[in-house]
Order: sequence, then structure tokens, then C-alpha cells
Amino acid sequence: MMRTTPDERVRALVRDNVIKPAEGERLLATLSPRPPRSGWRLALNPFERFGGGIAAAAGLAVAALSVAITRLGVRFDGFLDLHATPDVAPITTALLEQALAWPLPALLFWAYARLLRRRVRIIDFVGVIGLSRAPLALAGLALGLLAPEAPAGAVPRLTPELAAFAVAATLCLAWFLTLLYQAFKNASGLRGAALIAGFIGLVTASEILSKVALAHLG
Repeated sequence: MMRTTPDERVRALVRDNVIKPAEGERLLATLSPRPPRSGWRLALNPFERFGGGIAAAAGLAVAALSVAITRLGVRFDGFLDLHATPDVAPITTALLEQALAWPLPALLFWAYARLLRRRVRIIDFVGVIGLSRAPLALAGLALGLLAPEAPAGAVPRLTPELAAFAVAATLCLAWFLTLLYQAFKNASGLRGAALIAGFIGLVTASEILSKVALAHLG
């Protein structure tokens, strides 16, 4: 009888939908260590190495950092949004913003994947989406430190600091969306049209729902 290798057995489990593709990739990496990933590749897709509880703990740290950043007069008022305010938001508002920008979207992404695939875990979505928000926390920190304080009702004056923030914010938003796409791909195991259409729709729905919920609860 022909013997199968551990790699072949893992691929068979993925093929038979016993385990998710992302789980299979992590198992294969453990069985057959690959050359270390470059720093850039790891920064754009850390989810092949970090997922589940580890990513969730990192996401909690990102959320805590984001709450601390609000003490600089920054609001994370939406799934994609942040802006400077003349007044520091109450801590309860800062916590609510994080709940609407992290666990709520994670639940939406998980529910969509659950409709299409049976074997998806909520902890994976909570983890990877929380970790994906790290670039937005960095953008918020840059805003709190660089953005000038404008008088109420006045248009902010263009300064070198504001220009530097605009560049940093654009790069951080692109980084966040790249991480989020890779996070959704790894946690859901989806591919093709279901992945792309679902990602676009879920990002839009997460932004709308977080805004509406914050308007009613904040």
C-alpha cells in the first residue's frame, strides 16, 4: 500500500473541506518550514503566521491604543473614519467607537462567510480584523501629534504638518484595506467573486452600520 506524506494528508483534508485552506497553510508551514518571509510581505499579510487568539490579543492591544489616542483629541467615528476634534471625547464614547469599529464588523464578516462555508470560527474574524486596524491607530496617532488645532467652524490651514498627515493617512488607509482583504481571505477561505464582492459589500455595510449605530448611541 502506498504511504502518503504529512503534506499530502494535510492537502487532502483541505480538499475534502475538513479544515479551512488557511488552517492547511499554517499546518504545511509547520511541517515544511519555508524561508523567512520578508518584512514587507509580513507587514502586508501577517495572517498566515498570526491568527485566532494571538491575533485577537493583538487586536485588543490595538483597540486599547486607539482609546488612548482619543485623549489627543482624535475620534475613530466609523469603521473607516477618524478625525480631530477640539474637545476630548468621553471615555465611554471612545469605547463605544471601538466596539462599533471592531467586534461589529467582525460579526458581519463572520456571518457572511458562515453562509457560504460551514467551517469558520468567529475568533478568527475577531482576531484578524482587530489586528488589521493597526494602521488606523497609527494614522490616529499621527493626526493627534501633527494636525493643527483649528478654531471651531474654521477650515484648517494647510501646513507642512497637515500635509504630512494627509500623506500618512492615505498610506495607512491603503495599508488597512490591504490587511483587511488578506484577513478576510485567510479567515474565510473564500476565493474568487464571493471573496471580492463580499469584501466590498462588507466594508460598505460596516461603515454604514457603525455610523448609524454611533449616531443613535453616541
